[in-house]
Amino acid sequence: MSNASKQLCQIIAEDIMTTPVLTAHDTWSVKMLLDFFAQHHITGVPVTNYQGELKGVVTMSDILRFENLPAIEKERLIGVSCYGEYSNYQLSHHDLEQLVLHADINCPVSQIMTPHIITVDKSVSILAIAKLFLEKSIHRVFVEQNQQLVGVISTSNLLAAMIQSCDC
Repeated sequence: MSNASKQLCQIIAEDIMTTPVLTAHDTWSVKMLLDFFAQHHITGVPVTNYQGELKGVVTMSDILRFENLPAIEKERLIGVSCYGEYSNYQLSHHDLEQLVLHADINCPVSQIMTPHIITVDKSVSILAIAKLFLEKSIHRVFVEQNQQLVGVISTSNLLAAMIQSCDC
């Protein structure tokens, strides 16, 4: 049975998810992330470390929130992540001010990501996913099978499934 002939309520995550799942690394700069989003025409990805472990999720909303932070808050984020975290080196106020001038290059994804990832099993109905989107005010969920990331579902996937199932 094709997606087009299925009733909307019978469609499950596996039927509409996008694969493979693109990921960002927690050490990438905000600038690298923006370039990645533009290159792949996406607005959010799960974040992994170099061991491939899921650490969070980052979206355009996180980037916009970061870009609109006051300089003092950007200094704090950059100061925590840049050098100090790795070498216990304390940056001067002047050094931090200079780093903030290029905050998008000096701040890693790990400082702006959301550390909580919302996942669903591949067998979950799209009705349950739509309810989750509304309940959590989110635009994507990640699909798992046996605790492995196998897909992503965005609001666009849900809308396409709805249109396709209506046979209009």
